[in-house]
Amino acid sequence: MDDNGLSQEGDVVIGGLFPIHNLPPAQELSFRLNPHLQSCLNFQGEMLRWAHALVFAVDEINRNAILLPGVRLGYDILDSCSLHPWTLRGALALVSRGPLSCDSTGQALSKTSHERALPAGESPVSIVIGDSASTQTIIVARTLKPFGVPLISYQASCACLSDRREFPNFFRTIPSDVYQARTMARLAWRFGWTWVGAIVADNDYGRLAIQVFEKEIQGTGVCLAFFETLSRVNLERDVKRAVDTVQSSTAKVILVFLWYTDTEALFRELVRRNVTNRQFLASEACSTSVDLLRNPDLVVVTRGVLGVAIRSAPIAGFEAYLRSLHPSRRLQDVLLKELWETEFGCSPEAGHATTQNSSLLNTALPIKPSVPPPHTSTPAPTERSPNQSLVSCSGEETLEAVESSFTDTSQLRVTYNVYLAVYAAAHALHSLLSCPNQDRPTGETSSTCFPPRAVRPMELLQHLKRVNFTTKLGEVFYFTGADIPAVYDLVNWQATPQGFLKLVTIGRVEGSDLLINESGIQWNTELNTTWCRAANEVVWTRSTKRECLSIHQCSGDNMCRLAVHKPTSSLP
Repeated sequence: MDDNGLSQEGDVVIGGLFPIHNLPPAQELSFRLNPHLQSCLNFQGEMLRWAHALVFAVDEINRNAILLPGVRLGYDILDSCSLHPWTLRGALALVSRGPLSCDSTGQALSKTSHERALPAGESPVSIVIGDSASTQTIIVARTLKPFGVPLISYQASCACLSDRREFPNFFRTIPSDVYQARTMARLAWRFGWTWVGAIVADNDYGRLAIQVFEKEIQGTGVCLAFFETLSRVNLERDVKRAVDTVQSSTAKVILVFLWYTDTEALFRELVRRNVTNRQFLASEACSTSVDLLRNPDLVVVTRGVLGVAIRSAPIAGFEAYLRSLHPSRRLQDVLLKELWETEFGCSPEAGHATTQNSSLLNTALPIKPSVPPPHTSTPAPTERSPNQSLVSCSGEETLEAVESSFTDTSQLRVTYNVYLAVYAAAHALHSLLSCPNQDRPTGETSSTCFPPRAVRPMELLQHLKRVNFTTKLGEVFYFTGADIPAVYDLVNWQATPQGFLKLVTIGRVEGSDLLINESGIQWNTELNTTWCRAANEVVWTRSTKRECLSIHQCSGDNMCRLAVHKPTSSLP
């Protein structure tokens, strides 16, 4: 394991980019020191769980006697900080592991112990899994494209990434936003919402998603009342402007394409202004956020949220693996130490001032010098440092009974996408390394005739395009271009006696099929959601005549397959 994070040597190494922290540090703008990227703030336990899904899958594959026999996988996981400078530097560090960093004098730093000289055409990592955000993933995909290094994202859903000419090395285990925006348009039409507002991230994810939504609602009688964007750099200002628009608009339904931390800022401002009579339709980036669901201060606004969510799937043995983790068994894992400080309020090594920084990019990026050069002023502290105020842990702390975003495996969504991405990479690698074995029956292969350390990313890319395997859930996995078949859960945030909200699955989307249990939805407002009182009933709204849905193939739990019959609509 690398001294600064999650890494393990192997015959073939898989790179990983995860937003373990998501807030940028304050910038030192004296222009008296060489610029460098400092460590990000705001540790995110859920995202650390995503990273450990990669570790768990690699360990599982290494114990598998059938998949990649005789080949040991390794991993090298870096913190992308949810920001493109960190993501870009991390990606370059993964594919080069060369002297990307300079010390305070401008001299290149030497390679670490696990770095080795590579022949032409080889990369320290054969494939990269990441990143989470679409904009960062676009940057990484373009950066890795000349090297032919495949990139599999577990959450970047921008429809633009399906362009094979622009992104020939990109794949993903999350459906394209085209299907999500289409689902939202169908829901808006289904429930008779004539005017819908939209608040989206000011990036490729948000802007392109709303473009698809606008296209899908054309001719349906659903209209976009307003469109606001939020930028994390100017979040406070943008949130106030967006809430001003919400208050001045008559639209009671608001579409949200935002990361959960930005959504929280929006909801807090709505609570502060007592704007509580809005119905939100949330995208997958925030629709399953535990932080939002368990925040009692937001319930007056968030009760009844309807969301499109990444499908949930179990991973056998993963919860036991997470709960077995302990700093005493992973002495160099600074992220696990940070998790311990967060969960137990104590330091596994209190009193020991480590010079390591919690950002996994430390391998590529130097820590800011503690002593400034001559004739410079000491800058204000901007980095995370070991918490000296914490008491020392007893050593008996354990995750066995901890309920947190890190240990919560009740609904594995992005986590399962990461797990799938690792297996897709492993099966592609197995295909590349395999060759007919004359000592075995026809059709059987072994991974012994092609040396794994000679794997070239461009060759692995070709096999990834043709990957086809059956998952442990019995589902056939394959890529169509960059994409996988669209499958979503439809979720609803419902109130509990404890004062927070619970996530209830009320439907699902499979390709073009929308299955929904309408009677199970808890709404926040008294919207007219039952305008179709009978099949094939004709109803007039302000702008167009609508024809109700025919309901058929219903099951005993009221989960019905809905088929739209509406000749004036472009919706299916």
